[in-house]
Amino acid sequence: MPSVSDKDIRIKLEGIDRIIAKRYKLEHPKKERDWRMYEQQFSHRIKTAMRKLDPFVKEAVSIIHIHHDPGHPYDLTLEDRAKLLLIKQLVGEFNRMSSNMLVIFSMFSGIDVSYKSVERLYSDQEVILAIHNLHILILKSKGINSPDATCDGTGYSFTIFVHDKEEL
Repeated sequence: MPSVSDKDIRIKLEGIDRIIAKRYKLEHPKKERDWRMYEQQFSHRIKTAMRKLDPFVKEAVSIIHIHHDPGHPYDLTLEDRAKLLLIKQLVGEFNRMSSNMLVIFSMFSGIDVSYKSVERLYSDQEVILAIHNLHILILKSKGINSPDATCDGTGYSFTIFVHDKEEL
């Protein structure tokens, strides 16, 4: 009986893979995108989202009541900090680049912050609360009362069991 090596199997699998790939490409041709229409739709969606976002952020922040201990107050309001984090995520730039871009926009917005301020937003408990409230408000506005999702974004749920010590 002739022996089959790993190399033989690998060569055979690569051949099968090429055949399947060719067949798939023939059965699923790439669709050409109408870039003009795509950009118009994208622009419309962004404008609509931005118009709706401001009232949502205001509402998300308004339901948070926090007692501050004595100390250095924040330079920005909670609403501004939440918006700043959202803008940073939307633009998708690094913290230093975001703060540099904000200097340009500060003439319109009045927000002037360093890159460290942008970095601190990720660990700011008040901003985390505001973003959480914002998320809930947006889901409710879409009529989603019980989302079928997981907190880590993978979509895979997990269960933790607590066993009695006697069972162990």
